[in-house]
Amino acid sequence: MKQRLRKGSLVFLLCLSLALAGCGPLARLGIGTTPIATIQQNPSRYTDVYVRGRVVNQIGVFGQGVYELQDNSGSLWVITDKGLPAMNSTVTVRGKAQEGIVVGGRSFGVSLVEAERF
Repeated sequence: MKQRLRKGSLVFLLCLSLALAGCGPLARLGIGTTPIATIQQNPSRYTDVYVRGRVVNQIGVFGQGVYELQDNSGSLWVITDKGLPAMNSTVTVRGKAQEGIVVGGRSFGVSLVEAERF
């Protein structure tokens, strides 16, 4: 009985620790991220969202610009002022989705304004 109580207490403490740590550490592992296709359906709903994907394209000058992030469901452009990630790297991004951005005369449809990258 005591052993069962200890195991239950350990599981509870683990869950509590993860909850207090927030989504960031789990999102780095791809847990709790939102598929790109879901964001594209209703971008205004996603004011603080985690997305994970592979960098397949980028346009930038002096470390600022946009990069295209692709997952199994689709792709979107991420706007950043934190430097561009390496091509073909897999990154997790936290940011705010928005519609209708034009950069350099090119329309990017739904995009994500990067707040944080892992």
